[in-house]
Amino acid sequence: MIKSTAASSLYFFVIAYVALQTWLFPITYQIDLYSLFFGVMITATLLFSFVNMQKVKYNPDVYKYLMSGFFFLFVAMLTDTLDEIFVQPWLLGALFEDTGQLIGFVLVTYGIGKWIAQNNANSSKLKKLSETDDLTQLFTRSHFNYQLTNLLISPRIETFSILLINIDNFKLTNERYSQAAGDIVLKRLANKLRDCVRKTDTIARWGGEEFIILLNNSNDEIAKQVAEMIRKNTELLCVEYDQDIINITVSIGAVTYKDELKSSELINSAEQCLSKAKQQGKNKVHVRISTETE
Repeated sequence: MIKSTAASSLYFFVIAYVALQTWLFPITYQIDLYSLFFGVMITATLLFSFVNMQKVKYNPDVYKYLMSGFFFLFVAMLTDTLDEIFVQPWLLGALFEDTGQLIGFVLVTYGIGKWIAQNNANSSKLKKLSETDDLTQLFTRSHFNYQLTNLLISPRIETFSILLINIDNFKLTNERYSQAAGDIVLKRLANKLRDCVRKTDTIARWGGEEFIILLNNSNDEIAKQVAEMIRKNTELLCVEYDQDIINITVSIGAVTYKDELKSSELINSAEQCLSKAKQQGKNKVHVRISTETE
């Protein structure tokens, strides 16, 4: 309805403007059909663009600049086209053609620039949302897999380690205290993990109560030291909830990359190590080199 109303008003303006020129100015002695044809085509294109600007009305900052800009360009081009038919005074051409085009281009350029800037900002926000876990503010599983895959296909791969961390008896914590308490535990542990690794390392929430860490420039000894530090620090982590103290522990499986393996094989190795840590009684660390035989 809005679009048809705007189009009707514009069509009425065009008819009135053409009728006014027909009444005021005489027809030229010789009409350049070539220039007239292209002038009509460009004018029609600008008219179509102007009418369809209603589609960006949801963005008022951009909409007002594009609408104003295309209107000035349309009027300028319409005047230029009618100049091929009618003998117009120089002042009319200078005001409506030259000045109109200048104002129109400035407004459209500014509007498009503003639109691009907004889209870039929105894209950055969406990218961050897709990469970041909403609860813990750590990286997501998909982003971790993306980084790991890129690392494995790099022409020069340096030795690195992966730590897969699982909160022991997390289901019981949720059942005894509530899911809200479980969320607090996850957030507190996420913060503790940040304190235990370097900024160059990558931490992600692997899913549920599991976390995963990629230790750059690591080896078996470093992986074991970091895993033990995380395990011991988690033992000291006291989470307060509803005037109660929740004590948690973690089991950790660690694997060090030293040979050509797919990311899925590397993760499977870490999961097997984690399973062995659980079997050993939980609150344990099990480290295995990725090339070690089963």
